[in-house]
Amino acid sequence: MAEGAAVRRSAPPRSQRGEETRERVLVAAARLFATQGFDATSVEAVADAAGITVPGMYKHFPAKHELLMAVARRVTRGSVARQALGQGPDLAGDLAELFGEYLAPGEVERRRLSIELSRAAFGDEELRPAVVSFNARLREALSETLCARHDIDRGEAARLSHLLLVLLMGAVHLDTLDAERIGDPALVEHLRRAFARILADPEPAAARPAPAGLPPSVVDPPEDPVPSDGRRARAVRTRQRILRAAHDLFALHGYDGTTIDAIAARAEITVPGLYRHVTSKEQLLLEVAARAFSRYRLARPQDGTEHTTTQLAELLAAFSLSGERVDRRLAIELDFGAWRSEALAEDLRTFHRRMRQNVERALVAAGVGEDEDVELRALVFLMLFMGIAHLDTIDPALIDDPEWYDVLRRRLPQLVG
Repeated sequence: MAEGAAVRRSAPPRSQRGEETRERVLVAAARLFATQGFDATSVEAVADAAGITVPGMYKHFPAKHELLMAVARRVTRGSVARQALGQGPDLAGDLAELFGEYLAPGEVERRRLSIELSRAAFGDEELRPAVVSFNARLREALSETLCARHDIDRGEAARLSHLLLVLLMGAVHLDTLDAERIGDPALVEHLRRAFARILADPEPAAARPAPAGLPPSVVDPPEDPVPSDGRRARAVRTRQRILRAAHDLFALHGYDGTTIDAIAARAEITVPGLYRHVTSKEQLLLEVAARAFSRYRLARPQDGTEHTTTQLAELLAAFSLSGERVDRRLAIELDFGAWRSEALAEDLRTFHRRMRQNVERALVAAGVGEDEDVELRALVFLMLFMGIAHLDTIDPALIDDPEWYDVLRRRLPQLVG
């Protein structure tokens, strides 16, 4: 009995054991959510990976969406650069270090979790308001830092905090935007200089008045020509219906949340009939991706005029409109699909390379930037574009907001000009 009492006395206190268990669950959940996705990760899988029972896990996290939010808060608290933000004399450098922390070679899990947080929130009614609130707190903290450190009024500081968070959310897509730039100090230094320009000029003049209407960022591609032969014509039309159905369902429910049965039902075809046109759900995702890529105006050569940055801002603002919600969701879904499918990853990298080159040529033709840094300027633009794909969870109030367009017009020249 004395020996048993000694063992009990040397055991960690119950509160400490509880914290250790909670940490194991968070580590296991972070790994599984990053590699498999929120929807495809079961509570049982997390509990098993953490070495705990499901009822035991529920004592710490009553619901799976609460577990994901706890993982997000843990990642934020663990950010050394975020804790140091605004503590030193160089706020632009501190901001660049924050980006550099997310873009380091060993931080792929952090980048994937950031993307997955938005992706999961699209389809989860309980999770979405929690993610929006989480992002609002991050923006408010950043806005307070901007007000405290620079002569920026609260309204403009709030607008800048939106812009910086959108850019950060786009930066976490670097694995598919330009994987060679992961860990690149030149990119971090380029961001530092851009942030310094913004902080030195808190209220730049607008490039030119807003147009009456914004050009769309995506356009419907021409459908495949329908053959005159009746049987072949029916096959082409059926395939078109399948691709449209898959496009909409992948965007609305995600890859994991979409079944072949659901695609067949939406396309008004039987499952065996569907398999006469495609071999697998992954092949459908690849074809949906190819169709989506052909819709982006950025995939086509851009005008190189004196108003290039304003035209690019118009594209960003157009991607922020309510009518492009499905395409914003699909942009995130395709990036997630690239984690699983090397074929899709290669297609996505090729597509992003083409978009970046189109932006580079337009900037050079307009005399914006030197040749040696035009690649970085174009990459920063694409980061903003991908960040806007997260707008529905960063702050839905920015959708269709004229003030947001004004921020893009005024600030884009400082970021890429």
